[in-house]
Amino acid sequence: MRRTLLLKGIDFQLREPNGPEDYRRWSPDTGLLPVLEIDGQRTADSTDILFRLDALYPNPPLLADDPKLADMQRQLEDWADESFLWYFIAFSRGRENADASEGASGGRRETRLPHFLRSALAWLRSGGTWERPETALMRGLGDRLDDLVKFLGGRAFFYADRISVADLGVYGMLYTMRLDSIAGSAKMLDERPALVEFMRRVERQTGG
Repeated sequence: MRRTLLLKGIDFQLREPNGPEDYRRWSPDTGLLPVLEIDGQRTADSTDILFRLDALYPNPPLLADDPKLADMQRQLEDWADESFLWYFIAFSRGRENADASEGASGGRRETRLPHFLRSALAWLRSGGTWERPETALMRGLGDRLDDLVKFLGGRAFFYADRISVADLGVYGMLYTMRLDSIAGSAKMLDERPALVEFMRRVERQTGG
C-alpha cells in the first residue's frame, strides 16, 4: 500500500498498531490490516485499497488499457495476495504444532509406539510421502517463485511495461519473503535474480 501511495504521489501518514486493540478499532470487521482512511472513510483489505486509490487518483493507472491484460493483472495480484498467505499460514501452523507436540511429550514424541506405527504416522503427516511437511511446503513455494519468473519473462513488469496492481501485489509478497518471514524464503528469493531485479525496478519507481 505504501508503494502505491508513493507511486501516485499521494501525501500520507503511516500509523503502526501499538497493540491488539488498534487492530480491532481500526478494522472492526476483520481485525486485519492494512486499512486506508481518507476523509474519515476506511477501506480494509489490500486489494480493495489498491482499487479505491486507483479510482480516486487515476494517474498513473494501475491497470493496463487492454481489458485482457487488465484482467490478467487483477488475477495475478489476487494470486500473489492469497498464495503467499496460504504458505505463510501453513508453515506457521506446522511449526506451532511441532513445538506443541514436542512440549507435550517432553521431547520424547511417540517413543512408546512401535517403530512401524511411528513410521506410518510420519508418512501420513507428510501427505502420503516420506517428505517432511516443511520440505514439501518450501518446495511448493519455490515452484510458485519459478512460476513468477516465467510470467515475468523478459518484461520489466508483469504483462506490461509499467507498474500495475499485479506488480504491487507480487512485490508485497516478495518483500515479505525478503524479510525471511518463512525461514529460508530469503535465500530462495536470492536464488532467482530476475525477481530480485524486478523488486529493484519497483523500488526505483516508488521512491527507492
